[in-house]
Amino acid sequence: MSIVITTSLRENAKLLAKAKTIGEKLNLPVIERNKQSAKKLLQGREGVLLVYENKLRLLNQDGSELSFHPDTAMLRIKSSHDALVDLLGTDSLKVLDTTMGLASDSIVMSHAGHDVTAIESNPLIHFIVSEGLKNYQSNSESLNQAMRSIKTICAESLAYLKKLPNDSFDIVYCDPMFSERIEESKNLDGLRQYANVTAFSEELLQETKRVARKKIIIKAHFRDDVFEKYGFEHLIRKNQKFHYGVIEI
Repeated sequence: MSIVITTSLRENAKLLAKAKTIGEKLNLPVIERNKQSAKKLLQGREGVLLVYENKLRLLNQDGSELSFHPDTAMLRIKSSHDALVDLLGTDSLKVLDTTMGLASDSIVMSHAGHDVTAIESNPLIHFIVSEGLKNYQSNSESLNQAMRSIKTICAESLAYLKKLPNDSFDIVYCDPMFSERIEESKNLDGLRQYANVTAFSEELLQETKRVARKKIIIKAHFRDDVFEKYGFEHLIRKNQKFHYGVIEI
């Protein structure tokens, strides 16, 4: 992966030191910005991680970018009801999100009062999103608390599940990358080239059944065959391009 780390245009000793610390954690090279444009920095590289005083911004060669912002989660929290929250019910549950990504689902579940652990297999995505969850400051104290409460783990989902004892979580949640691109989900464009595209499998299903005490919930494109193939109850959502599936334990 040809990615380097540098600072924003307002480079200073403090920012550069922060960039070097991040570089050591991610095992990625760090270069001084020297007022170079983003276009020049990207020449011959897959991406550039820009370090700001209070955020991280990943620029990709294809023009997309990735940074943490809980905007999607905020909209869902403000709505009168959320389909995923409705599926979980009103009791506080211990939830394992096996596909963290930008953590929108994890934030929504945490805000609804659930104890959420989120797994992300890509170290770069895990770091950017985890830092955002720890440091992003919104105007809502309940949202801030929901983000801070999420425990994040950098690991492959299947490998992590295999290490867990039986009945470790009430809910195991899976949101694999959709089989078809949804135009309305352009906020995911910066994530796609780094996302784990491993499809849901029978082995993964058996591990989720072993680990979950109450339910396994999956989110997938409405045309995906994962619902019927693995025995999920397919919950139709009219006028929505993604649906949920549930297996009761």
